[in-house]
Amino acid sequence: MENTAMEHSAAASSGANILTPDILMVVLTWVTFFILLFILQKFAFKPIMENLQKREKDIREALENADKAKAQIAEIEAEKQRILIEAKVQASLIIDGARKAAKELAADVEAKSKQQAQDIVKAAHEEIIGERQRLLKSLRQESAEVAISLASKIIQENMDQDKNRRLVQDAIEKL
Repeated sequence: MENTAMEHSAAASSGANILTPDILMVVLTWVTFFILLFILQKFAFKPIMENLQKREKDIREALENADKAKAQIAEIEAEKQRILIEAKVQASLIIDGARKAAKELAADVEAKSKQQAQDIVKAAHEEIIGERQRLLKSLRQESAEVAISLASKIIQENMDQDKNRRLVQDAIEKL
């Protein structure tokens, strides 16, 4: 009977422990928590933060490269416009010269002058078209090169990110 009374008092005291936790258990829980926090800080949080900072830097560089590419495209467009205007001025000068020569010549020379003026205008227009096509081709090629460069950088970043993610997961599994 004494044993049952002791078991009953032990059960009653363990019921009281639920409401008032043992100091040793609280201390051990906190020690375990801080040890786990230290291990996570040492092996998980630092590599994750380093990878995040590297990724942020890579994205910032990619954005800067994109801005540079936009500026280059704008410069090419301005150059194209300047060349077109210059070609128009040259064509206009050629046409004016041809008209002055046509007025000074006789009737039979006037026909030849008109033909020459038309040929010059046609050549100037073909030159303008050729120059425009060359500029467009150059612009397309440079745009494609910039796009390929940006895509390769993005692909490299994605591959590196996957490798980093696998390495972090492997390290966590080893813990």
